[in-house]
Amino acid sequence: METRLKPTHHQIAEILIDKRISDMTQYLIEDYGYSLEKALDLVYTSKTIELLQIEDAELYVQSSAYVYEMLIKELGLYPVFDNDNPTMVAEDPFSY
Repeated sequence: METRLKPTHHQIAEILIDKRISDMTQYLIEDYGYSLEKALDLVYTSKTIELLQIEDAELYVQSSAYVYEMLIKELGLYPVFDNDNPTMVAEDPFSY
């Protein structure tokens, strides 16, 4: 008989947190054209990631899109849609 180890709550949380971070980074790259480094910097210096990493709060059980919306609001990145072009055009408050 095969014995399977059941993952702990902590292990599941770590996997889901890593997935949310990966997805948010990818979304920033796709939606705003940020480099990988810039997207990671925005994610890892945000309040959203601090909340995400509080296991007892269980924010990590929410979808990546939900957590990403929190990040977008925190960063003040509101997409602007160009009526002539259905693709998203973003205003970047972080361009210097």
